[in-house]
Amino acid sequence: MQLTTDTLLIERHDAVTVLTINRPQVKNAVDDEVMPAIREALKVAEDDGTRCVVLTGAGGSFSSGADIKKGIERGFTGDNTYQLLTEVYGPTLKAIRSYPYPVIAAVDGFAAGIGCDMALACDIRLVSERGKFSELFIRVGLIPDGGGTYLLPRLVGTGRALEMMFTGMDVDAQTAVQIGLANRVMPTEGFMDEVLKYAAHISKQSPAALRFGKQAVQQSLNSSYDEALAREAQYQREILFSEDGAEGFMAFVQKRAPVWKGK
Repeated sequence: MQLTTDTLLIERHDAVTVLTINRPQVKNAVDDEVMPAIREALKVAEDDGTRCVVLTGAGGSFSSGADIKKGIERGFTGDNTYQLLTEVYGPTLKAIRSYPYPVIAAVDGFAAGIGCDMALACDIRLVSERGKFSELFIRVGLIPDGGGTYLLPRLVGTGRALEMMFTGMDVDAQTAVQIGLANRVMPTEGFMDEVLKYAAHISKQSPAALRFGKQAVQQSLNSSYDEALAREAQYQREILFSEDGAEGFMAFVQKRAPVWKGK
């Protein structure tokens, strides 16, 4: 399936859905049209059985951040910004985080400002050799407003997170992997082909294990070790009582590929 809109390109590859921000003329800056489109596309992907989502940008850039020029034209005020963040951007970022299956950020080119924070909201970040990350809010006298203050220190540590926030520095692909900001670097040539292979591998795993695994990790960020152990035991119990739980063991014993039903 492929659907082109003014702001978003949606492609289906078996159990993988690719969402491409389609505003290359402004380096895929996001606005109050792009963000709701992403949120709606995630709802459709969940309903049609997508087991892995890839979020990326067109034309060699992930996203340069919020469309500040458009914001100024509409009246760039504290109240307007607050409303945009709470009613438009925030719900989309939360939809990425809460999508029941893995979401991969395919960062080819710049992921800056809220574009960087959108990549952080994804579960895995794959970056091309020319990819870069920047929390550049400080350059205009602001703080990260896309969940960066929550997610960035959990990925790279407090010191590095504050350095990125206070300097607005660019972090290149190799450094991003070294500090835990990205999972792996892939060649720029054929980048999306490699991303799709990676995503396809994930999409073929047990749907229950993907869903409960993501949920357990996110919940553990704000819980104790004892709570995490109890949660793992409960989720494991639920998986093993499901059809897919039995299928996983039978396939292993019978030395064949499992056939997952998502039940």
